[in-house]
Amino acid sequence: MSQQVVHDMNTAWTSSNPAALAVTLDPDSFIAGPASNRLDSPAGSLGVFIEFPPLVPLDLGAFDELRFWIRSDVPADGSRAVPFYLEFSYVDAGDLPGEEHRWFVPVNGSLSWEQRRIGIESDRRTAITRFRFTCLTGTRFACRLDDLRAVHEEMLPDLEATLVGLLEAQLDLPGVTNVPLAVTGTLGDPQVVLPPTPGFAIGNRIRVQGGAPPDPPHAVAAVAGGPNTTLTFPAGDTLQNTFPLPAGNVTVLVPVLVEAPPTPMVSPTPAVVLTLLDAREDLDRTGYGIQRDSFRPRGSRTVCSTRPAARAYVVDYQVTTVAPERSQQRFVQDRLLERLSIDRPVWINGAPAPVWILAPPALLERQLGELAPIYVRIGTRRETAPRRERPFVTRAEVGAGRIDAPLDREGIVLDL
Repeated sequence: MSQQVVHDMNTAWTSSNPAALAVTLDPDSFIAGPASNRLDSPAGSLGVFIEFPPLVPLDLGAFDELRFWIRSDVPADGSRAVPFYLEFSYVDAGDLPGEEHRWFVPVNGSLSWEQRRIGIESDRRTAITRFRFTCLTGTRFACRLDDLRAVHEEMLPDLEATLVGLLEAQLDLPGVTNVPLAVTGTLGDPQVVLPPTPGFAIGNRIRVQGGAPPDPPHAVAAVAGGPNTTLTFPAGDTLQNTFPLPAGNVTVLVPVLVEAPPTPMVSPTPAVVLTLLDAREDLDRTGYGIQRDSFRPRGSRTVCSTRPAARAYVVDYQVTTVAPERSQQRFVQDRLLERLSIDRPVWINGAPAPVWILAPPALLERQLGELAPIYVRIGTRRETAPRRERPFVTRAEVGAGRIDAPLDREGIVLDL
């Protein structure tokens, strides 16, 4: 697992002094939805905090980064003019005396969502008992916080898992979704009986639910008509629960299958088949500046972590819809095009990634009536080096003169 949601911010954290630092839910401004935590801090809230204690100590040992989103009306870059006014921290049950996990929260601009990334690879993090955001000054501010998660990046696995999840979100196929049972489905039955219903086919993967915990998906090995439609499972497959009338129902699923050539793949139907076509560097999207994050106090100094800019990549997939009926095939493909729109980025580990639909390559062969695949390109990123902790420079002095000249205090001073 390369990510874990620590807190979705859909419930309010607890304030140590609600009169000085109010916490409410904001359903109108969020990243992951349906709400974010809104913090309102009038002047005089120095030292006041909001916190979230997990129900059990949280083990984040498999992750090396924490990420969250912030949208504030007051910038903070750590300079004298615009100091940091908010701190993020956590406590681990195994901490030694004096051991701290604290970071300043930068805000580059006002009233826009920004994702903050904090490196925790060198911090204790296997039994976290509390997370906090603390006011560091008396600065008045109002901000929103959303989507706190732990991440260990793995570029291709992360992208593919996200894409599968996006495409596999339930598609309600017309006529074969939530079809009520005609006969109670009993534990151990090798089949389900429905009213006369067209649209079911051998090879369907179905979910039986209603009135009991849903069964694991079943394959359809035979479809029989008559006064009712009977769906029979493969030998040895039976209902795992009892589904009484009128609650019991059946839905055809549309799984996403990731093709792994050269082994031929037997597919359920309908299904979406995902094939990796290409992955390469994207020089036009790759930056060349130094990344800085993880601003934190070290004694009397402030330090930050630096590393080169992440390398940008584009990854191309072929998305093919297979279905027993042309109408189902068109329906699924139409919904996939909606989900793969350039207006709806793919969210990988809590960060948006661009999506493009590509023109198809030249067709060498295609069966009559076969719906053409979708060719999709997704932009992603890969870090090229580990973080290195460096002093956070906020003041630089530039002098002029010969190297052996007497010291002269005149010069150019930059307060960053």
